[in-house]
Amino acid sequence: MRNLAGFVLLLTLAACTLAPPLPAGSHPSLAASPAGVELARNRVKQQSWAQALLARLRQACEALEREQLPVFQTAWWEIARKKSWQDTYPEINFHTMSAIAGPMLRTREAAIAYAISGDRRCADAVRRVLQHYTSYQFFARHPDVGMNWSIWCMAGLRSYDLIYEAVPEPERRALDDFFSRALAAIMENDQDWLRQGWGGRFNNHYAHHKLFIGSYGLFYDKPEYVDYALNSEQGFRELIEYAGRDGGLWHESSLNYHFTGVAPIADFATQLANAGHPLDLWNRQFANGRTLADFFRAPVEVLFPDETIPTIGDTYGRRVALRNIRSCFEAFSARRNPALGWILRQAERPAEAFFLKHLPDGDYPAPAVKTQLWPEHGYLALRTQEGADYWKGDGFSVFLSFDSDGIHSHHDKFNLMVFGRGAHIAVDPEALSSAAHAFSSQIQNELNRHTVCHNTVMVDGKSHNRIAQKLALEQFADAGELKLASVADRQGLIYPGVKMMRSVAAAPDYVLDVFQVWSDQEHTYDYLFHSHDDQGGFTFSPQDGFVPFELGAGAPWKWLKNVRQRRIDGDWSATAAQGALRARLTMLAEPGTSLIACQFPATDTFRPPGIAMLMARRRAKSTIFVVVLQAERNALPGVTAVVRNEKYGTLRITVRSGKTSRDVVVPRLAPPSS
Repeated sequence: MRNLAGFVLLLTLAACTLAPPLPAGSHPSLAASPAGVELARNRVKQQSWAQALLARLRQACEALEREQLPVFQTAWWEIARKKSWQDTYPEINFHTMSAIAGPMLRTREAAIAYAISGDRRCADAVRRVLQHYTSYQFFARHPDVGMNWSIWCMAGLRSYDLIYEAVPEPERRALDDFFSRALAAIMENDQDWLRQGWGGRFNNHYAHHKLFIGSYGLFYDKPEYVDYALNSEQGFRELIEYAGRDGGLWHESSLNYHFTGVAPIADFATQLANAGHPLDLWNRQFANGRTLADFFRAPVEVLFPDETIPTIGDTYGRRVALRNIRSCFEAFSARRNPALGWILRQAERPAEAFFLKHLPDGDYPAPAVKTQLWPEHGYLALRTQEGADYWKGDGFSVFLSFDSDGIHSHHDKFNLMVFGRGAHIAVDPEALSSAAHAFSSQIQNELNRHTVCHNTVMVDGKSHNRIAQKLALEQFADAGELKLASVADRQGLIYPGVKMMRSVAAAPDYVLDVFQVWSDQEHTYDYLFHSHDDQGGFTFSPQDGFVPFELGAGAPWKWLKNVRQRRIDGDWSATAAQGALRARLTMLAEPGTSLIACQFPATDTFRPPGIAMLMARRRAKSTIFVVVLQAERNALPGVTAVVRNEKYGTLRITVRSGKTSRDVVVPRLAPPSS
């Protein structure tokens, strides 16, 4: 094995306080224990959900029997190896993941079906696939190959474990050789990551590497590999201690990537328990009281009322519901957290649920959620409906980001998302990529990470600069029915020479957005806004005067369709429709404003419907965009707003909505004379 000396040194230096695993016994011991299999068989006898799930697994087994298995090509590497690794993402993904992983990943269902039913057809379907993969050669070198190999080799190792007794000895020898070669290749890639620092510290790739390496140690009774997974540099202990922020949110600047890093740790914790290891990774407290369970408590607190995760950073056009995360079932079984029990109350049970001792079958109370700040990340949520009633979604939930830039972040400082009256009103969209490797896809690089994709202000048509520090939180108030925050860049970090500040207030009947920009030079400022609309566009008041307009021929502009523009000097509003819901954006007047409406693509193939998008453009040294967002299923009340300079370096905004008037005072970005 390459780098064996470094591996041994790491093991020697590791501050290992954990007991070695118990000797390997009977199989299975990874995805399930013998006791877990017996539990699953009893569930099939007694519970209708288990019977229905087993029937689906049998159908998957039949499909696996007929599935054409991949050809493992090698010639491509002779060309790819001569390129820089940054230019070979698509090829690497195709040849080490998307073109070959499918059948191995799909052995999961058939292997579980065999473990429960004893049907040899299911075992034989898995054996056919596993034996085919024994000819695979782990020859490519690239930062991504270790994670890619770990994912589908891990699936194969779990399946092998579940059908172990049905595998003849000659086949076992071939499989043992295959998994040994996989271990060496993944270990080498993990060591390369440690040397080169690809992706930064505590990257999710390390969790995938360590999962396979540690699982190999459990399966083959090699304690040194279990120790490596737990205690080596960037091992599970360090990831639990250092990869979390704000009490348990993964650090990589994308909430969707939270479980990309956490799920492998949860899988390993479950496997340790199944294998009879003395370490209870679910309940072990590490430095500063950190636990694996923190990573499953914290996400509940960031959710929108529809239980979806805010689309911060890389999401590849997908909005994820927490109930669809498989490892949440593992976390619930280990800790029986009532909040997770409530989240999973209507979730479809994954196949692994057969083996879990505790399932969310009880009547769990809805968790209480409130207005909250996550200071380590730079996230905040303003919620006008709080407590257990939050999940009804009748109020407004505002999510604002002022994070620094991690590996999966976007150019989206001051980004605003709003959920109101049961629907997503201000959305942070990404176009869904048709490429197999979305991370390196054309649309991800040209559009989704660009500032034009986000609800913020863009200067001179350029994306925000990457920043190495959070923006300044200048105001945060949870004052009864009004929730208020102000975030600022007074240093010109995002755009040199341009100061920016966003103040957002959430009231029971509207959201007020005050975005100030100031410079001693003239710039083009674009206020960007995206919303869902059943008709694919906004209805404007006034509606006339729009003419076709060209934003530009290159990226990101080429991705925006049906672009129209008009000049508007007075107050104006735009309304979007979602069924019976009407959402309205009202902006205060500033002479010389150009209003640009267009369609943001939902997919890179422009499959309809698009996402409604608008830009309010101004050319000036400084300006203030004052916006009121409303949403109602009945008539929208009239709204007005007046802005005044106040003493003490503040602005006073008086908003009248229907018969209700409120004053909101926020910091002023520049003196009145400017």
